[in-house]
Amino acid sequence: MTKGTLLRNNRVLGALALTVLLAALALSQMQGGLSMELGDLLLSVTPHQEGGLLVSFMRAS
Repeated sequence: MTKGTLLRNNRVLGALALTVLLAALALSQMQGGLSMELGDLLLSVTPHQEGGLLVSFMRAS
């Protein structure tokens, strides 16, 4: 295994992205909706009419 910074470690970046997604899902479940702008992407999590959550990724303009 080669040395590298934490920002180049794919496992750390994947775990960070998964943690952000799980936190967004948990917060939207409690609050009833959430949207975050990550760079040029917009993550929107809203409750669905028939139960569950609707997760959508959109390009922010």
